Amino acid sequence: MSSSYRPISAAVEGGRLHGGEWNPAGATTVVAVHGITANHRNFGLLAEALPRHRLLAPDLRGRGASRTLPGPWGIDRHAEDVARLIAASGRGPVVLIGHSMGGFVTTALVRRFPDLVSSLLLVDGGLPFALPLGIDADQVVAQTLGPALQRLHRTFPSRDAYHRFWQAHPALREVWSDAIADYVDYDLVGSPPELRSSVSSQAVVQDGRDQFQDPDTADVLGSFSGPVRLLAMSRGLLDQPPGLYPAEELVRWRSRLPALTIDEIPQLNHYTIMLHPSGAAQVAAAVTELS
Repeated sequence: MSSSYRPISAAVEGGRLHGGEWNPAGATTVVAVHGITANHRNFGLLAEALPRHRLLAPDLRGRGASRTLPGPWGIDRHAEDVARLIAASGRGPVVLIGHSMGGFVTTALVRRFPDLVSSLLLVDGGLPFALPLGIDADQVVAQTLGPALQRLHRTFPSRDAYHRFWQAHPALREVWSDAIADYVDYDLVGSPPELRSSVSSQAVVQDGRDQFQDPDTADVLGSFSGPVRLLAMSRGLLDQPPGLYPAEELVRWRSRLPALTIDEIPQLNHYTIMLHPSGAAQVAAAVTELS
């Protein structure tokens, strides 16, 4: 972790929302929101790529150091929590980033608290998914998250064993690094030989359901009038093509939300956009343009 990093927290309903802050002297404040089974250390490389920006990132309720915050969970509950963190940060409006499920949290936040945000960057998330016929939301979440979801029901005898689990992940096995190790180590709670993920499976189930709506009727941005940009990956959660938003879906969203700028990112996948230096650099470039 960078020497500019420090833990932070903010009062929310039921306790305190925990997270981290990088580059506290930065002139522009950026708030980054992680995905459904992630934590705030997902943004360590991004902070290094934005040395002149103050970066705040929470552990969402039910994850990381915020794992003991009570439910219910859900996208709107997370949006309220992040809004309180922004209000407590002392600077605003902020540049808001949402990665994966964090994109849904950030769109809910700008609909409800538009004055807290100057611009919004969605990273492979935030635009609702339609449910396939005959499949419910819980089944789709289980199928989509794959290995990331499996770990919530397992224990691991050591940190090395947890590393090996992640090193076998198709999206990460070719790019393992100290930054990824820091991210996955932070997720571990308990003691050997019964280490486990900090992520609440109940929170994942409830939050996962909220990402599925009718794309043709969903109110994505409400009255928010600031710049909004989406970075859409060409490869998915298992490093497979296409990404979460196939080309035909992006065509639909360009038509539905003409104010939304969509950039299709080749080669990178849903994880490496944040956990590889080349991905973090592309996110940082987008943040700089929005700042």
